[in-house]
Amino acid sequence: MSTSYLGIKLGSTTTYIYKPGNGIVLREASMVAMSSNFKFKDIKAVGNEAKRMIGKTGEDTKIYSPIVNGVVEYEEYATNMLKGFLKKIYPTKKLGHNIKAVLCTPLGITPTEKKSLEIVCFKAGIADVYLVPDIICYALGNGIDIKSETSQLIVNIGGDTTNIATVSNYTIIKGYNFAIGGELINIAIAKYIEETYNLLVSLEQVDRLKLEICSLFENYSASMEIMGINKTTQTKERVLITATELYPIVYYYYSKIAEAINSIIQESDPSVVEDISKNGIYFYGGATRIVGLERFMSEHTKFKIHFSNISKSNIVGTGELIKYPQLLKRILKNN
Repeated sequence: MSTSYLGIKLGSTTTYIYKPGNGIVLREASMVAMSSNFKFKDIKAVGNEAKRMIGKTGEDTKIYSPIVNGVVEYEEYATNMLKGFLKKIYPTKKLGHNIKAVLCTPLGITPTEKKSLEIVCFKAGIADVYLVPDIICYALGNGIDIKSETSQLIVNIGGDTTNIATVSNYTIIKGYNFAIGGELINIAIAKYIEETYNLLVSLEQVDRLKLEICSLFENYSASMEIMGINKTTQTKERVLITATELYPIVYYYYSKIAEAINSIIQESDPSVVEDISKNGIYFYGGATRIVGLERFMSEHTKFKIHFSNISKSNIVGTGELIKYPQLLKRILKNN
């Protein structure tokens, strides 16, 4: 029986799976809907289908997001979710000891957290899993030179967390992982709308609002109408939200990210800082799509800013590691 190889990113909000020769074969919400029956905890749906069920199920169904801050929060549900995703990729194939995977991981995870990821993969039907820092995978997928002694500074602003690292010689010199990401900004915007307009809105609607009108330009003129439930009357209500009123929220969170970037630069060796001044800072992740981020980060860090030219470079980078086993071996040894 031939061996199948996969690249996997178990994100807090989205899971990606890459298959050599086919590219990204799965991009779905990191969610699973389970029967709440104590004896029969059947899988009702995974991924986007489970996400669409939020708020539309009875008491017999619970929906879980089993990955939090890039690590396993609920092992059983994470296993069922990944198993469901693998069945989508291999609908007629019996899962077993012929699947190997490279798994992107956040910075700073503990040995216990690594073990949980390995257990989830094994129970889901993967024979061998190789854990590689997500930032390394991104660099490989985006053609960033991390093989030489020249240092690179890479920032991943994801759903739950932001990862910042300096990298050279295929090794993370210094890395930092902290809990600010796109989802936290969504929650803050939803709270603002609730307190200001007495309106309850879904986080999915807030995410669309953030991506379509939010900006790091103070006088950005965009606006968007959203619908929610009035807390007092319990009736549907529409309200027009402007980019200007949400500016303080996005400014606050991206300022915190800029402060963290400056901290890691200040803690770095002068030779590393010199390399960064020549090469600039590389950004990627879902929360980098906000308008004005390039100018904002350039002004706050005083360095040149780059954004990924390749969609989902991190998961594409796993393909490089599958293609070149010796490279994978070296990176595993160095990290």
